[in-house]
Amino acid sequence: MSSPRFYAFDPRATRIGLFLGACALAVLTAWAVADARSGGGTQAMARAGVSAGLMLAFLVAFHRLRPRTGWGVTVDARGVRVARPFTRSELDLHWGQIDSVRRLGRRGNVLGLFLKEEGRVLVTRHLFARRAVFEELIAALEERLPPPRFDA
Repeated sequence: MSSPRFYAFDPRATRIGLFLGACALAVLTAWAVADARSGGGTQAMARAGVSAGLMLAFLVAFHRLRPRTGWGVTVDARGVRVARPFTRSELDLHWGQIDSVRRLGRRGNVLGLFLKEEGRVLVTRHLFARRAVFEELIAALEERLPPPRFDA
């Protein structure tokens, strides 16, 4: 592996779902506020506060999951660099730190990098725009670290 390979995160479907959820929560918030103003009492006001808080959380997640430069997984001769989904930091893993690479979940939609010092790094399929990019990342990692032969 001579040159580093970069696999960008672009969670389009997740961002669309978050935006549509925020829109639905905006409607619910407006409905609850209107109910509270027409005499719905504290329960309607609490419902408005909870739905407004959820809407804000959805919008923050929508913003944090936007595609940006350098946000993804880089595989090179030294190791693997994984960008964290909700922070600006990156996790640098050298090949000597990684014990094995395995697919997890019922459909294999989670890539697990198991570390020798009792830990793991999970990379989910929904962070990539297409399944082909996720499969290419798994192939590149398995090329360097083949999966265990007798994995039950």
